[in-house]
Amino acid sequence: MNLFISFQLVLFWKSKLSQKKIGHNISIATLRSNFSEKLVLGLRFALFLSIHQSCKTHICNLCWREKKKKKTNSKTMVSDIDYAEMINSMKYYGKAIDKTISRLSHISSVSFQSKDYCSNDAVARICFPINSAKCCGGMQDNIDNVRNEENRNYSKEIKILMRLFGELINKEDLQQKMEQFEGKIELVIKDLVQQSFEKQSKLESESKINELKNMEEVNYLNFFFFFLQRQQEGNMINDIDMNGHMNHNSKSENVQKEIEKTEIGEIKPGINLQGYCVNEICLASKAKLPVWINIGFDDIAFAPNNSSFSCPDCKKSTVSFIAKAMFYNSEYSICASGDSMLVKDNNYQCSYTIKSGLSYELKANKIRQHAANIEDLRERSENAMNSTEIQNLITELQKYEITVVKPPDLKGNERLLEKIQSDYGGDFNQAFDIGRFTILCDNPTKLQTAVAVMKKAEQFHLIVSEDKDFFNKQSRTHHRFHNIKLYVPKHDVYIEMQATLKNFTTLEGYTVIENPKLSHLFYEHIRAWKPNNQSEEELKQASDETLTKINDIICEWIDAKEVKKIANRYKPHSEIRILKPPKLNGVTEEDIHIKRNVSLKLTKFVYDQLCKFDPLKMKGQAIYVVLFEYFKKHIMGEMNPASCADVVSLLKKSRKQELEDDTTILQALETYVPLQANDYAHTDNDVNEKNDSYDCRQHIIDFLVEQKEEQKSEQNKQVRVMVLQGKSGSGKSLFCRHLEEALWESYINDPSAPIPVCISLPKCYNELNETQIISQALQMKNINKEIIDIIRENISFVFILDGFDEIFDKYYKNNSNNNERYFYDRFNLNEWNAKICQLSKSCVKR
Repeated sequence: MNLFISFQLVLFWKSKLSQKKIGHNISIATLRSNFSEKLVLGLRFALFLSIHQSCKTHICNLCWREKKKKKTNSKTMVSDIDYAEMINSMKYYGKAIDKTISRLSHISSVSFQSKDYCSNDAVARICFPINSAKCCGGMQDNIDNVRNEENRNYSKEIKILMRLFGELINKEDLQQKMEQFEGKIELVIKDLVQQSFEKQSKLESESKINELKNMEEVNYLNFFFFFLQRQQEGNMINDIDMNGHMNHNSKSENVQKEIEKTEIGEIKPGINLQGYCVNEICLASKAKLPVWINIGFDDIAFAPNNSSFSCPDCKKSTVSFIAKAMFYNSEYSICASGDSMLVKDNNYQCSYTIKSGLSYELKANKIRQHAANIEDLRERSENAMNSTEIQNLITELQKYEITVVKPPDLKGNERLLEKIQSDYGGDFNQAFDIGRFTILCDNPTKLQTAVAVMKKAEQFHLIVSEDKDFFNKQSRTHHRFHNIKLYVPKHDVYIEMQATLKNFTTLEGYTVIENPKLSHLFYEHIRAWKPNNQSEEELKQASDETLTKINDIICEWIDAKEVKKIANRYKPHSEIRILKPPKLNGVTEEDIHIKRNVSLKLTKFVYDQLCKFDPLKMKGQAIYVVLFEYFKKHIMGEMNPASCADVVSLLKKSRKQELEDDTTILQALETYVPLQANDYAHTDNDVNEKNDSYDCRQHIIDFLVEQKEEQKSEQNKQVRVMVLQGKSGSGKSLFCRHLEEALWESYINDPSAPIPVCISLPKCYNELNETQIISQALQMKNINKEIIDIIRENISFVFILDGFDEIFDKYYKNNSNNNERYFYDRFNLNEWNAKICQLSKSCVKR
């Protein structure tokens, strides 16, 4: 075989020569002639290192450490004596070395760089065969000093070996090895190197095991859910390599897949027992899955081997072999047969192992305050909220940049008594929100942190007694929060901590929600409402649904796209003008308070909110839309208009239908020729000899749009009436529709303008009730009678009365009071905020 010897050691000698000022560039011949002995020994040493690579590495590292250690103290790396001793103790003999030296002598110019003996440019490699080389042990080279009898204790060899292997062996053990191998230093080195290998391998193995353990802990969370997902998909994961990559073809002894634990049933407040179903046809029994049975708040006694409970899967009383009991969100006690004392606690979640052969008594009650009266409860709560324990917890939360809001005062007595009476049946010990801390977080991660800190409350000498997560699971009202009750042993009272996001809170001063009180006030109106009839029952149910929709928007239970769709339907009160509900007509605030009518209070509250709330943001606008739709459907009624805009919509639909039914008028409007008029009374033989006519439509529009005079007394109030007369067939009815169309265009451009209504008197006149002719006309246009009065108070009109001459005979005969000759008074037109345009063939002022 061919052996390649790196001349790194020769470069080292070159650096030694540079110290003796030999020069920077030297040849092998120069080395051999001037330092032949050291060079030969060096090459023998290099040959030994090439054979024993591990020893070479060890010694080179030692030389490098020696260089660094002594570089600052001396210009020479190591003294000549040290290296001479090392070389003398590492002598090799054999023909291979002599042949190598002789071959080196023929190399005329092999240059080396003295700056760094590890440089790649300074490496010269010599190739020579050693098939026939024989490396003999011992110190048999005649060139070197022969050991004498006084040196039989191997002092020099031990000195060098201690420098090389001092960390591995002490001097006494090395002396024994030298004697064991009869001074054959290469055998001693080989043995020491082997020991070094074994020690290093052991250390590396232990290091890898520790590294794997650490990596397993780090990678476990990263790949846990990946395991579950792949397992659900039916893919078996066999292994993970050291870098966390999946490897399906190899197995690892250090990384083991954890088996998922499956349990049947749900843990609920009170007593929960875990056992196994023995029903052969039950799937849980076949799969041998543990089953949870919720007993609730109760007092039970049982023996685990002789009791059966109902299985939540097969619904049979076949769950036995009870192995575990868990108490959740309760004050509880547990006692086993033979125990002298009960175990009592109020920690929100505690599990106990149930042992076979014993009997157990378990009791769980709802969490209650322990106050003697309301004043005692208020005092305990206030002391607890100001206690050192609570303050320490708050300080800990604030370290995580979590906002903790303490109420400025406890809940007022009046409000507290009302809630205790309505919600808790007079039991004040069920009141926990008398003093409640609000925990506000920037994001869900902060919320998790806050909950985690609160669940470590025992370090603050507090006990977590109830944990209700309504952040990921909807509450009854769809408010989004995580509620924790903390028991303060020092004051024997429970304090509520309610955690939520800043985006979801309606707390004034901290909320980003417009009109934040709306949701809470709406809830307060319906919270304790007990309906008296079916109508109220339906209204309460609709109110509950509306409240949840509002909270869904606030707490983002519905996504932003859906919220935006709702908000796009928003129109402000100033544009649509909400109509006052008929049931509030003539009712004062005092009347509402005296009657204690929840339905009436709720109606007034919703109407006021719609009139005052003017949102600008998307959430606020969506809330307004939800509230308005509730108002329109359940308070005003689906068949009634809820706003002036709804009235306009109904009148437009009615007009369209009337024109579609009267095709003659519809076709005539397409070819309409403007009607001319003048200012003097019409006669049948009238011919406009004066030629002073004008555009009738424009004249009437100018009349209608004139500004009203300043408000005058009722007696001096002017009547805004215009009478248009014309002979039969002159186009009066067609002009009515043309004028109505023009006024509708004006209203579209200016919603504050009066709404035009064309009324055919022959169709709606009833001599028995002529005072309600306008109401009857509007009812014919699909506006319900019950809303007429509200419309009259809130909307201004232009009534275009057509065909008066056709009802004149009935009208005249029905005049029971000669003092009321004029249609304006007899039709009660003065009750309406309206301008009148009446059309007929003859004079009606009689």
